Amino acid sequence: MSAVSSSLIGNAVFAQSGGPTTVINSSMCGAVLEAMKFPKLFKTLYGAKNGILGVLQEELFDFRKENPADLKALRTTPAAAAGSCRYKVKTEADYARIVGVFQAHNIRYFFYAGGNDSMDTADKVARLARDKNYEMSVVGIPKTIDNDLACTDHCPGFGSVAKYNATMVMESGYDTEALYTTDTTTVQEVMGRNAGWIAGSCGLAHRIEEDAPHLIYVPEIHVSLNTMAAQIREVLARLGRCVIVVCEGCKNEKGQYLAEIGGDFGKDAFGHAQLGGAGEFVANFIEKEIGVKARRNKPGTLQRNGMHWASRTDADEAFRCGREAVRQAAQGTSGCMVTLLRKSNKPYKCVMGLARLSDVANGESLLPRDFMDESGTHISRKFREYLEPLVKGEVKVRMGPDGLPQYARLKRKLVAKKCAEWKK
Repeated sequence: MSAVSSSLIGNAVFAQSGGPTTVINSSMCGAVLEAMKFPKLFKTLYGAKNGILGVLQEELFDFRKENPADLKALRTTPAAAAGSCRYKVKTEADYARIVGVFQAHNIRYFFYAGGNDSMDTADKVARLARDKNYEMSVVGIPKTIDNDLACTDHCPGFGSVAKYNATMVMESGYDTEALYTTDTTTVQEVMGRNAGWIAGSCGLAHRIEEDAPHLIYVPEIHVSLNTMAAQIREVLARLGRCVIVVCEGCKNEKGQYLAEIGGDFGKDAFGHAQLGGAGEFVANFIEKEIGVKARRNKPGTLQRNGMHWASRTDADEAFRCGREAVRQAAQGTSGCMVTLLRKSNKPYKCVMGLARLSDVANGESLLPRDFMDESGTHISRKFREYLEPLVKGEVKVRMGPDGLPQYARLKRKLVAKKCAEWKK
């Protein structure tokens, strides 16, 4: 972490990155509303349209020109209202362009909400600005449903996706139980490339033996197909039905992604393997190997935008993270990301902390082995105690006259005059 002058005056830019979440807008709301309390410090409050691309392309809008009611409604609006992207900043020219845009528009504060790759971008921007003797504060706001950011107890976005998926698995379990004479097994695939936090969180629904999920497969615990088949057969013999949660990043005993065994989905913008076939692979395997029907459930992007079933704890902590990022910048902090530090479970107490951007960018938080039981297919008491506070409470969603949620949409009218065209 580094320091800048606490009396640094200039413009600020707020950007969102990566996959949207239920509460990333709550973080932005907290940050923007807090910045408005310091009009002498933060002049124009720019929003970058579509994340870092908005900076590169100088597509900036003014938060102060948005409807105040819409800004406040962001606390209960899912997805990324400023716009997001999956653009990977790789070249020196891109980084030089970013700092150049900041200099051209007197942007002295950069707030970036995102995951590992976003914190890496923020870290490099902060370093380059220092190298160019351009004083500015760069502060990261944690965001990821995968809960795999280093240096923080948990991540805004995770609690809501955990609550949503655990509920869906619970309800899927009742559906399977109702028709287990014909629909014997159900496979639910959830997100998570290398970390099984989301898949494991579905175990909250398993209160007694009969409850789904009956088996959980996470990336950290590799499983052979023979072992998987034996485990499924055992549950079927005991209960007559089986509901399985499989993480998209699950691997076999050789370390191969089940999704890649099942098909080639290519790579994303960051060079990561495109996953998403693990559930289909397991369902096909069950039907072929065990000879029973397997239904497939894949919530996909629904799980990360389910504001109607969001966690109040999650939404409130996301808001606090955004607010804390601005408070830290106003005090002269730079080169860091806001973190969540758990003090106790009962009663639940969590405070704000800070971590170096470089430490977050180069780290990854995987599901601890002791958060799963000895078999590796159910969560442990320790994990359940970790999860329970994070899914508590309900978010009161604004409802429209038609009985459906009424979410906010920003105008995002561009205001910044471009200093030069960006060449990709």
